[in-house]
Amino acid sequence: MATLILEHSDRSGAGRLGTTLRDHGHRLDVRRLHRGDAVPADLDDVDAVITCGGPQSPVDDSIEWMAAELDLLRAAHESGRPVLGICLGSQLLARALGGAVTAIDGGPSLGWGEVRLTPPGREDPLYAGVAWTSLQMQWHTYHVSETPSGARVLATSERTPVQAWSVGLSTYGVQYHFEAGRRELAMWADDEPDALAKVGLTRADLDAQTDANVDAFARLGERLANRIALVLMPVDRRYAGIAKDLHH
Repeated sequence: MATLILEHSDRSGAGRLGTTLRDHGHRLDVRRLHRGDAVPADLDDVDAVITCGGPQSPVDDSIEWMAAELDLLRAAHESGRPVLGICLGSQLLARALGGAVTAIDGGPSLGWGEVRLTPPGREDPLYAGVAWTSLQMQWHTYHVSETPSGARVLATSERTPVQAWSVGLSTYGVQYHFEAGRRELAMWADDEPDALAKVGLTRADLDAQTDANVDAFARLGERLANRIALVLMPVDRRYAGIAKDLHH
């Protein structure tokens, strides 16, 4: 059985989370949808799903793989398999489960920003040992404006009210880029210098903020990645491809 990873960009993959999952014994099945890889037709041989970030609009239904990915995410959730969405992936997951995604009022949220755990987030096992308030790496234009029915908001920020959410025992979305690092942030800035200018951020300012924050950010990112590997997608507690005995 494999952990399926759906990628939408060469510059926004599973990052440190993929490395952590391999270290914990996961077999990864990486599908690069932007390069023409197909979304699997079913969940045979899949026991967990991760959908990653990317530059695409989460509401552009003309994208070739969009409908198939939404269907797969919905099926994975309904089957009880662990599902995690990151940035674009979080938005697609929310859409698949009946939530709403819209552009952020006032333009994109780029660079470093404060993220706060909500009371449910402070009690969630995935966030055990993670600071209640932290600076996180962000790079998004859209956000989850309405969570799926029954969802809990786990983390929030001033411009993005839903920074992390969950529904049921094994479906999670995270808007900020805990999986990425200095290299990815630099690539995004190189790709979108005009976007930085629009939010009043110079490259020098961004680099200085990165120097000041990236080490603490990386430690928290590693901690969350390990919690995902141990709590949400534990290899040793799976049966027939479905995570069992997850408790909140």
